[in-house]
Formats: sequence, C-alpha cells, structure tokens
Amino acid sequence: MIELENVTFNFSDKGILRDACFHMDDGEFIGILGPNGGGKSTFLNLVLGLLKPQKGSIKVSDANISYISQTTSLNDSSFPATVEEVVGLGLIGNKPKLFLSKAEKSRIKEVLIELGIYELRKKLVSELSGGQAQRVKVAKALVNNPSLVILDEPDSGMDEASHHALIHIVNDLHKKKVSILFVSHHPHDLEEADRVYFIEGGNISEHEIHECQEHHHHVAI
Repeated sequence: MIELENVTFNFSDKGILRDACFHMDDGEFIGILGPNGGGKSTFLNLVLGLLKPQKGSIKVSDANISYISQTTSLNDSSFPATVEEVVGLGLIGNKPKLFLSKAEKSRIKEVLIELGIYELRKKLVSELSGGQAQRVKVAKALVNNPSLVILDEPDSGMDEASHHALIHIVNDLHKKKVSILFVSHHPHDLEEADRVYFIEGGNISEHEIHECQEHHHHVAI
C-alpha cells in the first residue's frame, strides 16, 4: 500500500528525513502522533506525491485515495450549493452532471446519515458552522468508497459531537478493511489503530508495539 525506502528530504531546517523507511499494508490503520513542525506534514506530502524525495523511493499502490485536511473551510463554499450537492461532487468529481443515478443518490444519503448531517442536506454550505462544514468535507471524501483514507488532524473546528462521529466512522472503516493513515494530536483517537508512530525532530518511532510487528519497532525519519 505505502512503502518508503531510505527516503531523504531536506526542507528549510525542519521536516528533515534521513534514510526513512516506512511500510503500511492494505487494510491497516496506522496512526501518526507528534508536535507541530516535527515532520508529519513533510511525511504526508511525500506520501501524497506533493513532494519528491531527494534520495530513496516511495511506492503508493494505485488506490482510490481520499485526503481529509485540517482546514475547516470548504472549497465549494463560494457558490450557492447545498450540502447534498457538495457531497455528490465526491462521486462525480468537479464536473457538472445533471442527473445522479438511484445508486449514487442512495450512497449520498447513506454517508450523510453516517455523519449525522442528513437533516442539513438542503442547507447551503455557506450557512454551516465550522463543525458542520468539516463533517460535509469528510462526507465528500468518503462518499466514493475510497480504499485509502488519509486524515491530517481533521477535527480542527469540530465540536465534540462531530469529533465523536468522525472517530466512530474511522473505526468502522477499519473494520471494513479500508486502509487508514491518521495524523492526530489526540492519542485516544488512535486506540483501534494497528500501529502508532510518533514523529518528532525528524525521527519516527513506534509509539505502541503490537505483537507480530517487531520489524517495525523503529523507523528513522
């Protein structure tokens, strides 16, 4: 699914990776903890292909990837679209489509109910609170049934109920064998993760050691 082999990347005195190795299998739930500036963003940007390693190699299998960022603003909030219309863009991309199939409409309804925002479906996204907008963004990311979900501290601006709903959905995705890479600043968000790594000062080490995972005890980033 994701493999970094001896990756080196230097960027403005922080986010420095030296001979980094990391491995994640299909269906795994991997958690990442660490302080701001510790290298988490550099690691994610390399995985997403936004940065290229200066040395080493990165392999990410051809997966249907959804990325959920920490910003609460919706790219779609500048035009008068409803919640269900915005979530529907996750199925069809940003290309206009006049009619959705019955199956597509059913999937949109399903994910809106899962995230507790079905009652907001006809509301304009410009009228939403920060927590509601973040739930809509998560729904848009999940509606296309991704095989890999990457979450970058996605609870920014979320109220407690929205945060609880998000963690419940992440854990449910894990049970459905969806691959999850979850960067968080709350260790309790990652209680059901297969492995948790801590990134600080350019180094990554396993935060929780599970049986049968001995070959992942320490990874230098």
